[in-house]
Amino acid sequence: MNAYPVELRSRILDALDRGVGSVPQVARLFRVAANSVYNLLRLRQQTGSLQPRPNPGGRSPAIPEQRYDDVRRLLADKPDLTLAQIRDQLGLTCSEAAVCRTLKKLGLSRKKKRSMPPSSNGPMSGQLGRSGSSGRRA
Repeated sequence: MNAYPVELRSRILDALDRGVGSVPQVARLFRVAANSVYNLLRLRQQTGSLQPRPNPGGRSPAIPEQRYDDVRRLLADKPDLTLAQIRDQLGLTCSEAAVCRTLKKLGLSRKKKRSMPPSSNGPMSGQLGRSGSSGRRA
């Protein structure tokens, strides 16, 4: 959610300073939450300004940018590693999902290739009937 514009912030506190009403009344007048008005008062008292505080940016990634080259090198050497193996070989303590997010961010694929050609004895679609019979005729 975006911060209220500075102009609205100043009008709200100006109305309070002029004695238009109490905090809840001014909040209703400007259609904002009373807590927002209290927060604006605290912000003005602490900083002397009504400018919104900077956004802290959220949570930092589990795998820092300094390790990206390690990830690239590892996957260049061993492209068939699973997410858990990548995490373990790099000595990371994050989740497999965090490794996956990092690979996506780096544009690296983790799709595995078959180590052997597919078996000719494997299941084939369409051979079995719906009842589970072998499909052979008597």
